[in-house]
Amino acid sequence: MRTGTRTTALRWAVRAAIAVVAMCTLTAPASATWSANNCNGGGSDIATWKRSQAKDYAQRDSNEGYEWGGGCFKLNDQDDTPNQPDSGGEGTDCSGLVFKTWALPADGRNDFRQWDHQKEIHGPFSTASFYSPAASNPFKTIAKGYPSTSSMDAFVYRTSDGDAGHIGMLYSEGSGGSDYIIESRGDSYGTGIWYEDYRSSSAFRAVMREGWTPECYPRCAKA
Repeated sequence: MRTGTRTTALRWAVRAAIAVVAMCTLTAPASATWSANNCNGGGSDIATWKRSQAKDYAQRDSNEGYEWGGGCFKLNDQDDTPNQPDSGGEGTDCSGLVFKTWALPADGRNDFRQWDHQKEIHGPFSTASFYSPAASNPFKTIAKGYPSTSSMDAFVYRTSDGDAGHIGMLYSEGSGGSDYIIESRGDSYGTGIWYEDYRSSSAFRAVMREGWTPECYPRCAKA
């Protein structure tokens, strides 16, 4: 194993441990109040969803909060519940952000359902779901090379014991195995865009949502 790969794996093992600790921390009453007062959005089935629409959707969540198991953003360009390993605060966790950005229905259908940023929903998929997709899931693993991936595909990591993981979406390509990734990263980071080496790390797999609407729609040239 290359030194860089070992370093990345160690870094993510540490982050995973921190995440597990955060999950066991008692709820802060103020955070629960924040969620109750701000998460009043809904969702609706839609016929089409393009990668560019998903990118715009996720970008609006940048600079907002992080919430393990959560799913609500206020969109005021700040983390309203920073540094709190809470329940009921602002933000999604990493897999919740992918669920909402990919417009995945909560019942697992391979259709599109657009969720309001203010809708408190995580969805049924964990990092384990993205790391090893079932045949019935509306996403699949793909090759990690630059020719194989496109904007809003994701890179997902899972610990060998299956206890923790992380997933982030490809915001824009970089070089040398690194890219700009949009992700819900943790309580002390919130949600944002960082330059990460997930593509070159053997700890990560690439995964793609199925059924994206072509960017040319509804004016795609007929064959």
